[in-house]
Amino acid sequence: MKKNRFTNASFWLLAAMAAVAAACADEERPEVAPVAEPSVVLMPATGEHRLKIGGSVMLTAVVENALSPIFSWVVDGKIVSTDPSFTFLAERLGEYFVTFRVDAENGSATAQVKISVLEKLPPTITLPSTAIAYRDVAKEFVAEAENADSATYVWRLEGEVVSESKTYTFTRHTLGDYALSLKVTTAEGQDLKGITVTVLPEPLPELYFDNGRYRAPSNIAERRKMTVPSDKSLVLAPVIRNIDNPTTFVWTVDGAVQPATGEHFTFTPPAQGTYLVSVTEQSTNATGEVEVTCTPPEGTYRRTGGVKNHATTAFYYIPAPGQYIGAMEGMTIADALLELQAWCTAGADGYYMIGAFGGYYIVGFDHSVSNEPDKADLQINGNPMGGWCESGVIWVMQDENGNGHPDDTWYELKGSETGKPETKQRYALTYYRPKDLTAGVAWTDNMGGSGSAGRYPQIITDDYYTLTGTCLASTVVETGLSYSECYEWGYVDGYNTSPLRSTTGHFWLEDAIQADGSPANLQYIDFVKVHTAINARTQNVGEISTEARMPYDLNFN
Repeated sequence: MKKNRFTNASFWLLAAMAAVAAACADEERPEVAPVAEPSVVLMPATGEHRLKIGGSVMLTAVVENALSPIFSWVVDGKIVSTDPSFTFLAERLGEYFVTFRVDAENGSATAQVKISVLEKLPPTITLPSTAIAYRDVAKEFVAEAENADSATYVWRLEGEVVSESKTYTFTRHTLGDYALSLKVTTAEGQDLKGITVTVLPEPLPELYFDNGRYRAPSNIAERRKMTVPSDKSLVLAPVIRNIDNPTTFVWTVDGAVQPATGEHFTFTPPAQGTYLVSVTEQSTNATGEVEVTCTPPEGTYRRTGGVKNHATTAFYYIPAPGQYIGAMEGMTIADALLELQAWCTAGADGYYMIGAFGGYYIVGFDHSVSNEPDKADLQINGNPMGGWCESGVIWVMQDENGNGHPDDTWYELKGSETGKPETKQRYALTYYRPKDLTAGVAWTDNMGGSGSAGRYPQIITDDYYTLTGTCLASTVVETGLSYSECYEWGYVDGYNTSPLRSTTGHFWLEDAIQADGSPANLQYIDFVKVHTAINARTQNVGEISTEARMPYDLNFN
């Protein structure tokens, strides 16, 4: 999440302003936006720097959209530099506010950072505030702290000292939350950090089919459903949870065993109707089921006669945890969906915040968007900045059963990272609701990983929920400054740099793929889903959180 982005409340205000502007715009084509005003981010992007007297910090301004810019750095009312970077020298004790300003032909922008110059620089602990452990399974905690040379360490569990080394191995049999604390002491001072350790049952092997929606105690019993037109085949593959080395899979259709033994199964229905497809992983006996309905041939329910070139209907908005997502106090999922619907109704092009990995929105058009040969079909802009992209994956769906609702089959639009070993298909991440909703959120994934994220979305009332999708390798680079580099093509909130797909924000329906990566060969689509595709946090800026704008039909006429 870019720290100079507005808060949730500011977003709704900006969205409303954008809606007024959009009402006056030409509905027949995507708006041609005027030249944007300059924007600026200071790196390192912390709100405050702490320096010991005699130290220094180099500040760098990352400026976007500035025509013929003039830079200035101001300290104590005086201009101290006119370069893009400025090194602050901690010569006197006190608090200082360093302001950067850019003046350009198309406007101006400012950013400010606080610098505290201290006589002593005590250690600063950087451990997460939450952690997950499993019953009777050892979990090692390692003290991480800045300015910790020659430090001593004290770990306490429920107030009792349990370790005086840099590491502590935690093991508990009883489920629940445990208060763990770490104190780090140096000659310069000390720091104390508390960690809530949540002990859960060790996760069981599981298979399930992803229908594009979140899983939670409130809906986990619902049978997963998909569709396939009678003139096509559907490649099925389960989400695999907590199975380290899956071996042989047994597939059945209405109880009849199929020849497939791998994690992919190509289902070609013999006739229209509904079929129960089941898969079992033999080493664990974990089983998953999906109901597949064979619908009339592709094109039967293709819709024409739409009047808007942008998505017009909001179906789902399920954010992941994030810095600003948790601020949606007093709202329900239905309230948030109404806000998304207002965005769609107005055709506002402000970006929508969906939080960390897996957070998503699902919207639909008032017509079927055609797959035009060798042409881009969708436009979904993001909010990329120099040295900072937050990639999101696009999924598309046909209304194959003709009921006007996105309850058919999702197909991913491939990108430059599709098929690479580090790209995780059918990645599932579970977020756990903390007792203190202002605290960090613990998570586990389906591959044995765990960590912490930003604030839990208050619109989600379940004790935990799982988001599933494609996870791209982190592009975060930490060099004192935090960067999140862009992928070559195929993702929202990034820059297209490949000749194959050269226009940023444009996407091709011919890139739609089945679960095994083979072409989906869709003639058209009706619904679009965008989800954050990277599970990572940065030291200075926070979580990677895709910021996706309004989907447009580029070939609307």
